[in-house]
Amino acid sequence: MIISFQVSELQKNLIKDTPVLIVDDVYTTGTTIRHAAALLYQAGATDVKGLTLAR
Repeated sequence: MIISFQVSELQKNLIKDTPVLIVDDVYTTGTTIRHAAALLYQAGATDVKGLTLAR
């Protein structure tokens, strides 16, 4: 499985020093949220939480 996310420079400016909530429809292995959270932290997010609708 390959998961690819990108954060543009404009998005980095919006994310920096901000908490972020990731909403995902189904939680299976958690890989999607973990990868997205790592990228958001690298972009400067202060806190990243995940919310899923089903497991």
